[in-house]
Amino acid sequence: MNLPPVSMSDIGIIVLAAGSSRRFGTDKRLAKFDQQTSLLEKTLSTIPDTFTRKILVVKKDDAGLAEQFSKTWEICLAEAPESGMANSLASAIAQAESWEAAVIALGDMPFIASQTYIQIQQTLTENNIVIPVHKGQRGNPVGFRRKYFTEIGNLQGDKGARPVLEKYRSQCVELETADSGILKDIDRPDMLT
Repeated sequence: MNLPPVSMSDIGIIVLAAGSSRRFGTDKRLAKFDQQTSLLEKTLSTIPDTFTRKILVVKKDDAGLAEQFSKTWEICLAEAPESGMANSLASAIAQAESWEAAVIALGDMPFIASQTYIQIQQTLTENNIVIPVHKGQRGNPVGFRRKYFTEIGNLQGDKGARPVLEKYRSQCVELETADSGILKDIDRPDMLT
């Protein structure tokens, strides 16, 4: 059963950007996406202004990144990101406790269209969990209403919120999209183009 509708302004976005970039070889957040723009900058630039509440999760020793984005993003410093994505997610969810819902995005997905974020946000106003799907394949970002925040905050390891999606399968709405960007995260330097 769906929760009562919420307004788009009550739905925030969390961008997870505290990973270790092991497969990439260097800090991929700073890797050049094009001549002037880093991968993280490119990803954040695609997130539309329909999100008035925005949290960017970085490592606690990322003072430079925190300062760079602190004018337009609320910064969350993940305490132990090396323990897995769930730690970053738990840190951010604790900061977002007053939100009605959150769209959880990844800092290494620069190819998602701004309109896709808006569609997920709109669909989440009347649904519990929203997952974008492209040609039968589930992608990111994923939206959750606040009733799931406590369970998300208690997750551990590197599976992100997948255990919550599996537990509440019947409450998930799949949002069909033509946007293949929902499937493209950057794991290696050759994937930047």
